[in-house]
Amino acid sequence: MPTMLQQKPFYKLKIEVDDMPLNPRKDYDNFGHMICWHSRYSLGDEHNYDEPKELLRQMIRETLTADEVIDYMKKAKLDDLRLIYSRSDREWQLQDEYNGKWFNEYTFFPGTLKGSDMVKECVLELLPINALKELADRKNVILPLYLYDHSGITMNNDGFSCPWDSGQVGWIYASHQEVKDEYGNLSRESLDKAESLLRGETKTYDHYICGECYGFIIEENGQEVDSVWGFLGDLREIKEDMLSHVSDEHKHLFEHIDYGCMEYSEGEDEDMEDEYDM
Repeated sequence: MPTMLQQKPFYKLKIEVDDMPLNPRKDYDNFGHMICWHSRYSLGDEHNYDEPKELLRQMIRETLTADEVIDYMKKAKLDDLRLIYSRSDREWQLQDEYNGKWFNEYTFFPGTLKGSDMVKECVLELLPINALKELADRKNVILPLYLYDHSGITMNNDGFSCPWDSGQVGWIYASHQEVKDEYGNLSRESLDKAESLLRGETKTYDHYICGECYGFIIEENGQEVDSVWGFLGDLREIKEDMLSHVSDEHKHLFEHIDYGCMEYSEGEDEDMEDEYDM
């Protein structure tokens, strides 16, 4: 009776979609804060901000002093809001336009302006969103988040060409203090590195929401000997990451992987089928 002789182990490498991946915004140690609003999807970090203005106000509260906000308001040229000093009344007036007519919303005496958190809050309450964003940019690195929703969703920081199925859904940001803590200073190089890191976190999250999540299984003679899951990204781009989790004995299998079927087999005895057919 013929016997089957196998000269070397039969290896099989399989790369499969990870259907239970870790959420990078919950399970990773992130540098930036990703805040989104969407009517159908729960995106980014968990938060309690009802609208974008609330987030921007909080960013300003945490990073700018009252004097910096007041100084901005004194110099700002906004269409419907201004902080002026009335010489006749000897007082500062924060004025808001309503139906084309100016009226006093808040009045402050000269001694109450400098370092006044009350004035800061009044200004933040009335500033339009574009002015809030301009203020927040002074002490934070902020990038917009855009979502494209068509037969699946994808996210980036630069926007999409289709105006009907895409739009801004939030921001990812880090304060200048967080940049300083990470890189030791606030040089242009450090700020650029922080922006690059935020873009990288956005790309990682995009892989997650697109379903580009994978794991690999290595079998030897039909028995699983190794498996690792949780790789995010394009298959060809995450190859090096996968290799860092593989023993030297199995690294060569990844050199021959067929990305079409996401499998590679090695070492099967060429005479095995013939002997079983006898």
